[in-house]
Amino acid sequence: MGDLRKNPWLIAGMGLLVLMVTNGLTATAISVFDESLLKEFGWSRGELKFRDFISFAIVAALAPLGGWLLDKVGARRLLITGLAALAVAYLCYSRIQSLYQMYAIYVLFAAALLMSGTMVVIVLVSSWFVERRGQAVGIALVGTSFGSFVLSPLNAVLIESLGWRNTFALEALIPLTAMVLVILFVRDSPVELGGRPLGVEAGAVDPRQVGLSFGEAIRTRTFWAISCSGFLTYYSILALFNHLFLHMRGLGFEPKVAALALGLLAMLAMAGKLGSGWLADRFDRHRVFMVNIALMFVGVAGLATLRGGWFVWACVFVIGLGWGGLFTLYNMLTVNNFGLKAIGRINGAVSTLEALGGGLGIWLTGRLYDQYGSYGVPFTVLACCVFGGLVIGALIRNELQRSQALAKA
Repeated sequence: MGDLRKNPWLIAGMGLLVLMVTNGLTATAISVFDESLLKEFGWSRGELKFRDFISFAIVAALAPLGGWLLDKVGARRLLITGLAALAVAYLCYSRIQSLYQMYAIYVLFAAALLMSGTMVVIVLVSSWFVERRGQAVGIALVGTSFGSFVLSPLNAVLIESLGWRNTFALEALIPLTAMVLVILFVRDSPVELGGRPLGVEAGAVDPRQVGLSFGEAIRTRTFWAISCSGFLTYYSILALFNHLFLHMRGLGFEPKVAALALGLLAMLAMAGKLGSGWLADRFDRHRVFMVNIALMFVGVAGLATLRGGWFVWACVFVIGLGWGGLFTLYNMLTVNNFGLKAIGRINGAVSTLEALGGGLGIWLTGRLYDQYGSYGVPFTVLACCVFGGLVIGALIRNELQRSQALAKA
């Protein structure tokens, strides 16, 4: 088993698995339960979706602390703790009787996202790769979409056959299984096993010691460009993932078909993540980023027209490809533009705005639907947000290279 654990691609695969579980069970595929919850409890969509704002607001508030913990104790311990919290949350979800009990569960979801979410996995995988890092990160991030692709249709089938409460209880086994695999196979760095990151020569400086300090990073325009652009695009995409099922139902699609739309969005995002990771290793990352955010804008603007039939599927296709690439590149640009020296705290600070944007997007889109009776206005807001992210994203530059060049001058 020792030789297997030294394989850096195993770490990329474990990152995929963890994100499949964490994101699928908390942020994307879980929306398939929404119709059942609305029917049983009679809540409004705004009341229901406020749960997501709670979890993402907590993640936003505590992301800097999470980044500090990541730098101090490492990714492995955080992953184990976060997956355990997610298993407990799903067991509790199967027994809720009130709105406030559901809100309390989303505090546990926040813990799971903070300790076993994207920020932790990106740092883990980046610590194992210098060469082919873009491809490795792209593979790991496929998990965020693979979770929706696999779990959305599965949830629809299980809810129909077992009911929503039994489905929650059964799926508590998923994070527990992932936790055992992390314990067996994941280590924070190949150095712990007597190895070195892929692409690092023997005797070279550990890449975790190279980069800008947290204080240096937050004084750059790139830090704020990534953070603000991320806020706007996360506002939009998490709102879409969490409202697309209900939107498709409103257009007359059957539950399994509406769940399939979520799966398609996730599958296309997977393709975008893999493709952008490959492109990021071969071409200018910022240009690839700008192409992807432009694609996402076109798709969201089309979805805001509320047209049904083939057109909504075309919009989902374009959004999925654009978002998949964006998700990989936001994380790649953060790692490569600032280095790994203080990446936990830097990524934690960036994640604060991204999480806040995601939580507000899910909740406010529901509130706007309650006010206007359709998704026309809220989806138009989403399109405007993506366009704003496109404009701000143009300001991103490589601060690590710039700092090194200034030091040599």
